[in-house]
Amino acid sequence: MRKLLQKQGPVRNWSLIAMCGLPLLSHAGAMDQFTDPKDGKLDASQYILDNAAGFLPVPVIVNDPAIGAGGGAALLFFHESEDRKQKRLSGEMVADIPTSVSGVVGIATSNGTKVLGGFHSGNWHNDRIRYLGGLFGAEINMKFYDQDDAIKFKSKAIHFFQDIDFRIGQSNFFVGANYSYTDSDTSFDLSEMIPGIGPTNPAELRDGALGLKLTFDNRNNQFAPTAGTKAGIEYNNHNKAFGAQFDYELWHAFAMHYTRLSNKWGLGLRADAKTITGNTPYPFYAPPSIDMRGIAMMRYQGDSTGLVEAELSYDIDDRWTVLGFVGTGAAVNEDEKVSDATLRNVQGAGFRYLIARQLGLTAGLDVAVGPEETTTYIQFGGAW
Repeated sequence: MRKLLQKQGPVRNWSLIAMCGLPLLSHAGAMDQFTDPKDGKLDASQYILDNAAGFLPVPVIVNDPAIGAGGGAALLFFHESEDRKQKRLSGEMVADIPTSVSGVVGIATSNGTKVLGGFHSGNWHNDRIRYLGGLFGAEINMKFYDQDDAIKFKSKAIHFFQDIDFRIGQSNFFVGANYSYTDSDTSFDLSEMIPGIGPTNPAELRDGALGLKLTFDNRNNQFAPTAGTKAGIEYNNHNKAFGAQFDYELWHAFAMHYTRLSNKWGLGLRADAKTITGNTPYPFYAPPSIDMRGIAMMRYQGDSTGLVEAELSYDIDDRWTVLGFVGTGAAVNEDEKVSDATLRNVQGAGFRYLIARQLGLTAGLDVAVGPEETTTYIQFGGAW
């Protein structure tokens, strides 16, 4: 992508800077912070990693049928270890060495949904310990589906989560645990099912879960991998002992594999399966749903879900990449046969630009055509 920008002149360079939220610079010398000395192309690595105030403002554009159109911004602060910094300054390629990231996020959409919060993703002791934690507040206006009947709900919630993984010896296996807690006031609008019925009074819903997991990860980059595999299995117990009002369990197995077919061509494969067990009835949000580009959040829920995706990419040069993807998934309930499940298919295309070479961070756009909607996504890093 960098070479293409250079061919098309400085106007395109500045438009991409604006897209990424990077500030306009008042003198030509400052532009050096956004030029990669290796190939002379637009790159934010030096600004992000060498500037004490360096952060990456990321625009967030939302176009999801579940919550409407809208947007916001995320301010991402990258924390580089001293060892990684010294290797980078000596000229070594360090995109495969993970960095720590802190961020604050704010989003608002056309249907009144608002999200505000902060997080930290930590990488400690030469990638022997991985941590993710955060606290978010939200006012959510969405729908969930009872069969094909849409039920609107409004929820004011606080969500807290902690997640940690420990590398097993010198292997690529990690064992980990997580905890999450959500406290919300939720009301339902049944007017689309029963005309004349108004919203219900808000009811408090609390959910807390403790999870255990085993993960394999040998990907070559944490943001936009081009080689390697990440796969794992996770068990989450939602229980009154952990702050929940409900008792149920969630199982999640997943695999993502990336490989190079040639110098220019790359292939990504993804498989994902989730299932819920325990005391019924479950809270309305608990059953897993099909999670793919082109499908609205919580649109297809079931006691079990499964999906597969494939993404084929072509590198125009060292910066620009174009890609196409297809996927299919299904959601089934306990009383249904898997063979009777309806497959929900998606397909789409997109592009990426390598905006920070030393981080391996890409930015771009995907357009996905799903069973009911066509949706556009601004992507920073890989879609998975």
